[in-house]
Amino acid sequence: MKSATRTAALVAGAVGVLLAPLAALRAWSDPADPRISVGAPAPATLLPGDVRDATGRMIANAVWTGLTAADPASGAPVPAAAESVTSPDRRVWTVRLRPGGRFHDGSPVTSRSFTDAWTAVLREGWTGARLIADVARVKGAGHVAKDGEVPGLTVKDDRTFEVTLDRPLNGFPALLADPAFLPMPDAVLRSHDWASYARNPVGNGPLRVAARKGGEIELRRPSGGRAVVVKAMPDAAEQYAAAEGGDLDVATAVPAARHESMDADFRTRHLVVPGRTMTYLAFPGWVKRLSSPTLRQAMSMAIDRPAVTDGVLGRQYSPADALVAPGIRPGHRDGQCRLCVHDGRAASAALTDAGGLGGPVSLWYQAGSGDDAWVKAVAGQLRKELKIDARPRPADLRKALDDRTVDGPFAVHTTAAYPAPVASLAPLLDFGDSYASGLVEQAEKAATPEDGVIPARLAETALLRDMPVLPLWSAHDHLVWSGRVRGVTADAFTGLRLDRLTLAD
Repeated sequence: MKSATRTAALVAGAVGVLLAPLAALRAWSDPADPRISVGAPAPATLLPGDVRDATGRMIANAVWTGLTAADPASGAPVPAAAESVTSPDRRVWTVRLRPGGRFHDGSPVTSRSFTDAWTAVLREGWTGARLIADVARVKGAGHVAKDGEVPGLTVKDDRTFEVTLDRPLNGFPALLADPAFLPMPDAVLRSHDWASYARNPVGNGPLRVAARKGGEIELRRPSGGRAVVVKAMPDAAEQYAAAEGGDLDVATAVPAARHESMDADFRTRHLVVPGRTMTYLAFPGWVKRLSSPTLRQAMSMAIDRPAVTDGVLGRQYSPADALVAPGIRPGHRDGQCRLCVHDGRAASAALTDAGGLGGPVSLWYQAGSGDDAWVKAVAGQLRKELKIDARPRPADLRKALDDRTVDGPFAVHTTAAYPAPVASLAPLLDFGDSYASGLVEQAEKAATPEDGVIPARLAETALLRDMPVLPLWSAHDHLVWSGRVRGVTADAFTGLRLDRLTLAD
């Protein structure tokens, strides 16, 4: 990202005001709408266990308070609705709630507000079911009938419940911050009227849903004060122009055409939020001609990642320099993938050392997923740098993998479930060796998340050495905001913190 040229001398404040565009001054005036306004695509749903997009997560994290939250400085989990989350063996966890917790309708937040909500997520097959059953691996969560219970959830009293996992996981407290694990009031859990609840959700967080109309979701503090309104604005250019003109306080997207001017347009009022979603090229283990690590290294060096992210991906992604997503702060290291740096000459030499690669090479990806442009760009780079016949191959990728008809590198997208290095690496085990798998298991079972960082780093090193997957890029978010708003903070797992937005004095 380039910065606009700064003037060498400070300009007096009065002169700055005289020269400022009238549109910019509007941001400082008292607008007709006194609410703090945020632009974003409309959420797919506000049903907490079914939240599946960035806007839904952003709103959910303001309307509900989960058992834990991420520390804004370190990213480590800290208690929120929970007074404590403890375990002697990282497998059986005891959750103790803070006393006096209430939903916005005045009903109490109890142990069953959580355990029954999680059971509903599993029974209904909502988006959060994967985290409960496959990531946390709560005992019995993978096979819950419509009227069944979850063996791994045991209520001790109104403020205490126990969660039993299938295997030790020191990242469980961090995982509990995800919307999949949020509570729901007893009334909706008994009625099963999920549609009505999704339209007018009742949470236990710092903001409540006060109104929904005309593409706007208005949030207010239960105690009163300045409202925050999330406006449905899916177009990044529209958001940017509205924020620049003082008609919107915070834009959650920046169009590719305005990246160069963003610093000049908003000066210190813009933020790039590193993401937790990664894109890789993986290699099918059953294809012998692609088994050479040297060949894979050659392909990695042949890919010019910045050219793709700045080009067809519209600057909404950052080139990868590691296997671990950059939005994971605990234990994060930059620059781990030296072979992710584009070097055509070294790539050609490595391909020669590997014995070359004859015949067509298909780059497989899921048809209709939106990957067409970047796969075509990568195929073109491989043809240019390595002189191999690389061809995009759209398909029903899951079926092709199950049938083992995939005969070339294939696109993989993963999203870390919680802020720890091992959360980025665990989804890659299908493509790694047993040594890396053992290290990931050590990282998950370590006495503390901090103790799990070293085996996770060793696993990353092992995977980067053999390159069963090539890291390509990670998604990131952009925020720009008007001069009248303060408290703009965000991270990869929570998104923009709506409850921290305030106006300038």
